[in-house]
Amino acid sequence: MLANPHDIRARLAAFVSYRAAHLDGDEKSEAQIFLERFFQAFGHDGIAESGARLEERIRVTGRAVSFADFRWSDRCIIEMKKAGTDLKRHYRQAFEYWIGAVPNRPRYVVLCNFDEFWIYDFDVQLDTPVDKVTMSDLVSRHEALSFMLPIRRAPIFGNDLEAVTRRAAAEVSGVFRSMRARGVDRLVAQRFVLQSVVAMFAEDIGLLPEKFFTRAVNDAQTGTEAYDLVGNLFIAMNTPGDTAGGRYVGTPYFNGGLFANVEPVELTDDELRVLRAASTTNWSDVRPEIFGTLFEQSMDEGERHAYGAHFTSPVDIAKVVFPTIVKPWMDRIATAASITDLELILLDMASFRVLDPACGSGNFLYVAYREMRRLEHEVKAQIDDRRRSGDIRAQSALSYVTPDHFLGIDNNPFAVEVAKVTMTLAKKLSADELGETQDVLPLDNLDASIVSGDALFVPWPHAHAIIGNPPYIGRRKMADELGLGYIQRLAQRYPTVGGVSDFVTYWFRLANDALRDGERAGLVATQAIRDGGSRVASLDYVSEHDGVIYDAVSSQAWSGEAAVTVSIVNWVKGRDHAPDERILWLDGGDLRLPLAEIPPTLRPDTDVSRAVPLALNRRPKVCFQGQTTGHVAGYELTRAEARRLIREHPGSADVIFPLVGGDSMLKTLKPDKFIIDVPDKELMDAEFKYPAVMRHLRENALPHWFAEAEKEESKNAALLKTDPDGRPVLVKTQFLNSGWWRHWRRREEMLEAYSGLDRYIALTIVAAKERLSVYQFVDASIRPNALLQVFAFDDDYSFGVLSSGVHRAWFDERCSRLESRPRYTPTTVWDSFPWPPDPQPQQVASVAAIVEEIIELREIYTSRGATLTKQYDALRQPGASRLRDLHAALDSAVLACYNFSPDDDLLAQLLALNFALSEDPAQGRRPGPGDFSEAYSTTWRLKADPLVV
Repeated sequence: MLANPHDIRARLAAFVSYRAAHLDGDEKSEAQIFLERFFQAFGHDGIAESGARLEERIRVTGRAVSFADFRWSDRCIIEMKKAGTDLKRHYRQAFEYWIGAVPNRPRYVVLCNFDEFWIYDFDVQLDTPVDKVTMSDLVSRHEALSFMLPIRRAPIFGNDLEAVTRRAAAEVSGVFRSMRARGVDRLVAQRFVLQSVVAMFAEDIGLLPEKFFTRAVNDAQTGTEAYDLVGNLFIAMNTPGDTAGGRYVGTPYFNGGLFANVEPVELTDDELRVLRAASTTNWSDVRPEIFGTLFEQSMDEGERHAYGAHFTSPVDIAKVVFPTIVKPWMDRIATAASITDLELILLDMASFRVLDPACGSGNFLYVAYREMRRLEHEVKAQIDDRRRSGDIRAQSALSYVTPDHFLGIDNNPFAVEVAKVTMTLAKKLSADELGETQDVLPLDNLDASIVSGDALFVPWPHAHAIIGNPPYIGRRKMADELGLGYIQRLAQRYPTVGGVSDFVTYWFRLANDALRDGERAGLVATQAIRDGGSRVASLDYVSEHDGVIYDAVSSQAWSGEAAVTVSIVNWVKGRDHAPDERILWLDGGDLRLPLAEIPPTLRPDTDVSRAVPLALNRRPKVCFQGQTTGHVAGYELTRAEARRLIREHPGSADVIFPLVGGDSMLKTLKPDKFIIDVPDKELMDAEFKYPAVMRHLRENALPHWFAEAEKEESKNAALLKTDPDGRPVLVKTQFLNSGWWRHWRRREEMLEAYSGLDRYIALTIVAAKERLSVYQFVDASIRPNALLQVFAFDDDYSFGVLSSGVHRAWFDERCSRLESRPRYTPTTVWDSFPWPPDPQPQQVASVAAIVEEIIELREIYTSRGATLTKQYDALRQPGASRLRDLHAALDSAVLACYNFSPDDDLLAQLLALNFALSEDPAQGRRPGPGDFSEAYSTTWRLKADPLVV
């Protein structure tokens, strides 16, 4: 661990020198050496010693398992590329690794080419690194990688674009509000502010020369002067060709869309001051995909609202754009066998259309466009890689993906104007990102592509992919918010949609009807579409009309609005076009459940028989059946018999133990019988050590084993008489000849497992039907009989997980049955049960604290004469119950340890976690307390009264 900041600088300086002197930057041969040294430079002994892993398995949707170069728990993934690699070509790989790294998805992803570290925080910024650190700056800029320290610290990033965007939105929306307050026409004010925004963007992305807008607002001494200076600039920007002379000489023609109408506004001094401040922002850092929403929301709410307003997170938009648009193109690119195949892909991209029929400020269209441009760039790069001449400059200059192919409809005219601005800027920003030099002026006129209208009443243009986040309004609120007349028009237009279906359901029907065979859609909706009338009108309709859901998030909190829980649904028209493996994302998108079919309920009919044994649960073994003597009467003793044998020979005390079974654990709460348990495998050793005990066994156990061997011999004789080639069964005979004085199944492994503990946890193997499982701590000096399941844990946290409804739900589905009663079967129940993979100390402490309350309450009731059986039978009856309340609290506390969503099916989440941990055990925890001191809160255990000889 680092003692002070100087240590980290010295270590990193040594690392930088090592890289320069000894590494060429070859990914295959040097990546692991580089990573090990890098990890040590941050103060670790090594990668393995810190629990991080190289070549970490990650399931990428639709592909075989991939391997990330480095993963460290929930902290980060590092993906290495050879020196000189253009890292922007690998952003999507980084994002896919991040999506697939569940459970315990890391916060950060780092792309590194031996000389640069591109740091991504996808929760904050989807496609732009939150920082870039070069090797030469690593020592001075190491705070950007503070999450790599042994004790993690919050990193300090130099590229937090969300904060820049919020500030810019607050400033320019303030100008709009001021103009409206003093009577400027709304459309005039909107247009003027949007023209100002485009001018400031244009300055900072190299489209508008000489900082003309900034100079105009700085040179204007008054609002009256700004009327002329800013107004004339906008006129110049709308004049075809380059401005020939004057103040704005060289200003290029922008377009005939946004600047087609220039109405100069005489600003107030305060408005002019705010525009001056806004012009100092580096607008190339402003994120268009969130700016429009923040700007639109803050126009009537105030500056404070701009800083706290919600916007749809780009990573949430990606949950639609990636499955619906990106993934199909990536699959096609991956299978391209020749340059001709790749060129055909480019031609098909040129005709590809995307529609958002509720586009708002254009966020979904912007993300879709940027991703399509990246895909196009990748195709061109692959052609370049394959073409021997390398001369495709003419082809590179041509963009097949253009903003006018991204179509939108919205009933808010101003949102439509913002969307047009967002998409016109996207062209230049994409070109800059991809290192292209194409001419983007004049800006595309998108008046025909993004239009104002009611999508439920106007024709939709044809598109190959339909995406978006349509409005959702509960049926009972629709009349209040939309008006009775509108509701009546809806009823006339869509007579089959009614009941209590949500407003959003209309978009699902229209989207599915608009799709042609093989085309896709991805929409966000309130989670109400999973149930009742909303499901019938939306997802049931899709499924009944040739739509196949292949990727969906069952439910998650939505980034766009507070307190809204949504479902995300991606589907394709035509069963022949659906992928074989469909993915249902549970737990807010943090658990991946592969299914053969995703039902319209977005809740799987969970078949947990598909669960697989987990290595984490099987070694070391901690779950056992109690001891099986094979002949209880021969080994079991009353208290009086036990005392007599010890009086005869004191050494007998070493092999006589209190015995606990179901009745003594749940009813009498006192072991009242004892058991002989001789460990010795040599007969004479046992005879010398325990003569009284061995005499008792010869008299009471040995005759039984002789009889069993004779029965076995008779059966074998009958077998061989009818089938001379039959195989005799000799297990009883072999046991008689090898160790008849021992137990038939002594469970040495169990005894060893809890030998270092003061207590273990026990459960009756066969449970009462419809009664909660009753677990009990038992003193380690007491032997469990064969009717008990034993767990070699002594902590209250493990007791709580086992006692919870989470574990019981798995038990009920995976157990065997004795008549109608559930029977705990370790090979099906325990071996496959996923333990909470990443509980926090406070969560563990919460579980342990509730267990303490449960144990204390059970003791109070026991002292009043109520057995545990009676206490838990009472829970099957109605009425107030403190014990019931505590178990409900325990269930909630255990669910919190899993971080499961209460809106998703519990068994489906457990099954998804089982799959995840079977593929990558390193993402889980072994059952038990681990290193949590918080797991312990009690010392109580069932004890036996001592034998007084």
